[in-house]
Amino acid sequence: MNTALLLALLIESANAAEPLRIGAAGAVAGSVSAAAPGAVTRAVASGAQIFHKDAVSTDAKGRLQVMLLDETIFTIGPASRIVLDEFVYDPFTTAGKVTAEVTKGVFRFVSGKTARKSPEGLKVKLPVGTLGIRGTIAGGKVEGTSALVALLGPGADNNAGERPGAVSVENAGTTVLLDQPGFATRIAGPNDPPTPPFALTPELLAQLSPAPPAEESSQTPPARDGSASPESGQ
Repeated sequence: MNTALLLALLIESANAAEPLRIGAAGAVAGSVSAAAPGAVTRAVASGAQIFHKDAVSTDAKGRLQVMLLDETIFTIGPASRIVLDEFVYDPFTTAGKVTAEVTKGVFRFVSGKTARKSPEGLKVKLPVGTLGIRGTIAGGKVEGTSALVALLGPGADNNAGERPGAVSVENAGTTVLLDQPGFATRIAGPNDPPTPPFALTPELLAQLSPAPPAEESSQTPPARDGSASPESGQ
């Protein structure tokens, strides 16, 4: 039996036994809580373990980073919620699958080893679309049944020697590819296709900051275009 299959079986058995740890929390601000299906909601502090199927929520001043075992990083801002639906990872081959669902609020992610190994290995679901990830930093904002999604880096001209990233955004039978940092697409509703890519304005970019309002003036934006940042883990 190969290692990836064994890990998948462990996930299934964990549903009936102890929860399976898939990562850890960091950079916690405000009030953050998490709960797996059928479990009691618990408060989350920096350093706390994050488990398979956890639904993680922040209050109006909350913020959280989750680093998964494959080094994928999810960050959510105030009044946001993310569900860590699926995590299968073989540390020996870096093959696996990561699926998360953002149901509301501001989010940002830095793809880890799973997406670098296989671009189809990381997916992010929204109420109005699905994102396919190819080695990148991306972010967005979910408001009710609409969403804004943007590619934040790295670009083709990055000086870190990294492959350019891209995000495919699919809804209502239409897929839009974001392959230029600083460009975004918007989905207006459940039956609406993503708009053609457009350049982010400074105002829209500010809306994608996961920092609580009091921190925004000092927030250092993450980048993998050659500069290090807290969110990139570099």
